[in-house]
Amino acid sequence: MSMTVVALCLDGVDWNYLKAADTPFIDALVREGVSTTAKAMIPSVTNINHASILTASYPERHGISGNTYYDRVRGLDIYMDDAVFLRCPTLLEEASRRGLRTLLLTVKDKLRRLLSRGVTHSYSVEKPSDEVVKALGRPPSIYTAEADLWLLRALRWEVEHHRWDLIYASTTDYMLHKHDPGDDEVRDYLSAIDEELEAIYGLGVILGLTADHGMRAKRVNLDPVKLLAEHGIEAHLTAAIRDEHYVHHMNLGGSAYLYLEDVEEARRILSEAEGIELALTRDEAAERFRLPRDRIGDLMLLAEEEYTLGLNPSSPYRDVELRSHGSLHEADVPLILSLDRQLRGVVENRLLLPLLGFRADAPR
Repeated sequence: MSMTVVALCLDGVDWNYLKAADTPFIDALVREGVSTTAKAMIPSVTNINHASILTASYPERHGISGNTYYDRVRGLDIYMDDAVFLRCPTLLEEASRRGLRTLLLTVKDKLRRLLSRGVTHSYSVEKPSDEVVKALGRPPSIYTAEADLWLLRALRWEVEHHRWDLIYASTTDYMLHKHDPGDDEVRDYLSAIDEELEAIYGLGVILGLTADHGMRAKRVNLDPVKLLAEHGIEAHLTAAIRDEHYVHHMNLGGSAYLYLEDVEEARRILSEAEGIELALTRDEAAERFRLPRDRIGDLMLLAEEEYTLGLNPSSPYRDVELRSHGSLHEADVPLILSLDRQLRGVVENRLLLPLLGFRADAPR
């Protein structure tokens, strides 16, 4: 029987967090295995990156452009949290078709709904398996550090009690949104994760780690809609980070799509605005970041490091105090393998599963 492959996304965990924490097992993996700084997909938000990791492809192929997209015909912002939005199979799905046993474990059920098509078995901390609840007890709220630890204990239990060929699991980034890398709370959290990973690895699995994005402190929110309104331009804003977990980030992140008529004038104004790093047309954004043209705005905005993009109650700018992601500044993430692999050139987080031996075009 081949060894179980475990691919784990440590949601929001960048090198800054790992370097500040006491994580002897992860440190040993870095020394003895293979590690690098990988690039996440842009926008550097959750759904688009998980879809890229699990399909090993760019957004232009899998169709996920963020956590939310704007249906222009219906005038609705729609959460991209169901497999109906995926335009290609995941590698879990492909592996299942080849007769391999696959398992998907997530903290947020939105990711399970998006990514679980065709897998052998899946559950989330929000909607756990009865069998695992009987063994481990009810999981805690997803807005706690303990939610991720419960997930990893469930993963360990699955490896101990069932035969799996490929497991993909994801923690959540609640603790990273709430704490700087040096805070005791997040350092303790990562040390506990490290202990769970050591126990899982001790069961004889092949292990690969990456993240969907990093995390940075933000101090100012820019509302592009209000800024453009001062120039007589109407626009609709869809924040790429927008999802049902408002408590994490208040739907304020470093990237947004704008839908409007006067594209060139709006682009000129926004390119000169404080807090805007890039203002790209649809074609420019699709080409540069390999995004699906039909699911992005007339303009794509990327914020400077300490800025977010979202709606304000009254003025274009307001002070905020949060940690968030979505911009170019949260695109550097760890990629760590227990296998010996040659890494050449720019490595992206979407290559995690191929580096672990799983590709759509070749059975393991």
